[in-house]
Amino acid sequence: MYGEESFSIFVPDKPNMQLMNLTVHASSDGISISETTHVALPFNPSGIANHPNESLVIVTGSNKEGAQAASVKIADGGALQLVSSSNLSHPTGYTSVDRTGRYFMAANYGTGQISTYNMNQDGAVGSLADSLRTPKREAHCILTTPDNRFVYIPSVKLNNALYQYAFDETTGRLTPLEPFNAKPPAMFGPRHVAYHPNLPLLYFSNEQQLGVSLYKIGEDGLLTDRQHVPTIPRRSPFEQGKRDLHASDIALTPDGNFLFVALRDFNGDEDSIFSFIVESEGKLSPAGRTKTGDIPWKIDTSPSGNYLITRQMGDQTLSFFKVETDGSLKHAKTIELPAQTNDFSVVGLD
Repeated sequence: MYGEESFSIFVPDKPNMQLMNLTVHASSDGISISETTHVALPFNPSGIANHPNESLVIVTGSNKEGAQAASVKIADGGALQLVSSSNLSHPTGYTSVDRTGRYFMAANYGTGQISTYNMNQDGAVGSLADSLRTPKREAHCILTTPDNRFVYIPSVKLNNALYQYAFDETTGRLTPLEPFNAKPPAMFGPRHVAYHPNLPLLYFSNEQQLGVSLYKIGEDGLLTDRQHVPTIPRRSPFEQGKRDLHASDIALTPDGNFLFVALRDFNGDEDSIFSFIVESEGKLSPAGRTKTGDIPWKIDTSPSGNYLITRQMGDQTLSFFKVETDGSLKHAKTIELPAQTNDFSVVGLD
């Protein structure tokens, strides 16, 4: 039956220094959610990244010793086991694991520091494999292409840039491509990335332009822009340090049919998710707009793509929307989630 599935949502719980596991059951009767288990962490967690084998997550945060990473194993039945805790060489931000599962990767927003770490066979984050800084700060994400050959590092706001790297999956090293900067249009502010599941295409949410950009990935890894789609106009020109309207996260259904981008309104009630239909060549057509709770920061789909999940930071809630057959969204459930973090990860249940 359409919309019936079960999955786990893992949430870093900062006040309680733990990782929460929420089990979600969705069916025609609605959505039920239960906290099945949690595991204590030796630091205040803020971020999380999935391992490609779906039996491990990497939680990041900090304590008095500095930046930390904890590897948490997901056992049968959803039980959580802390594998290890590691000191990191540099502060994190957006984190991910490469497609082989051999390298943990982090981009730091404040400094532009990019780091890759070896992962040990037991799943622990190990030694530093590579370290560099982007020419401009406010580096916002790091995620390898589906073939694991390239990485694109976006910078937002007045540091507007999109840096292109080759990734060596045998060493974990990043090498700048030429040209290095794909040069997004002025003040677009590419923020987070989603890769098309079947075509050499990627999509970036644009923090300042409040929309989405589509790029084609060349065989040499270089990006060529194909489409720039806005959502709504800004109320006023962007000013550094002034919070107004900002796009945040982006999500693509696993079948590549629908794309979603979140819009945060720090001074009003325009907080929304914008839906797009992905056409056969990857171009986008608007499919609707859905109002959300206050400050939708992180979004993701359920493993089947039948539901969109949003984390609203302003009112500390987690919301679920059913993805209709035309790409529009229908609100299904909202729960309070006072974990004081803006990140979560989704893992399917067999």
